[in-house]
Amino acid sequence: MKGFLLLLLLTMTTWHAQAQGTSALDSIATLSFDFDSSPSYLLAKHVFLPLFGFYLLCSFVLTAIRLILNYLLKKQIVASAVSDNVVERLLPGPQDEQNKVVKWIALLLSSGAGLTLCSLFLPLGLHSVIILLFSTALGFLVYYLFLRRQAK
Repeated sequence: MKGFLLLLLLTMTTWHAQAQGTSALDSIATLSFDFDSSPSYLLAKHVFLPLFGFYLLCSFVLTAIRLILNYLLKKQIVASAVSDNVVERLLPGPQDEQNKVVKWIALLLSSGAGLTLCSLFLPLGLHSVIILLFSTALGFLVYYLFLRRQAK
């Protein structure tokens, strides 16, 4: 999920960073309403995007610290003579790795299907965002149903 949020952040920050010439994003910039003068766009640009970037940065740092501390803890547990039962519970099993792979496959396939639908209905606009949101939500629903079925 954080990879998707990071990709979304990078996409939104490069919205106005276009080089010379025309690009595929010119059709998006010529929508019927003006982005630069609307107060909600200015609020999102100057308040929410920096807060979102700060959240992503902090979550990355906290995840890195947690991974390092977990590694050091597991190293000390293996070095000391702790029972195998405790070590097995701490180390991830092959089922956890398989679930991560299934999650990313479901997310990427649903996002790809959403992008394909967006390209079929070409005037890009709000309906394209809605199509992408629903397709991504459908991918997460498929993953959730897969986990429930696997638990039975």
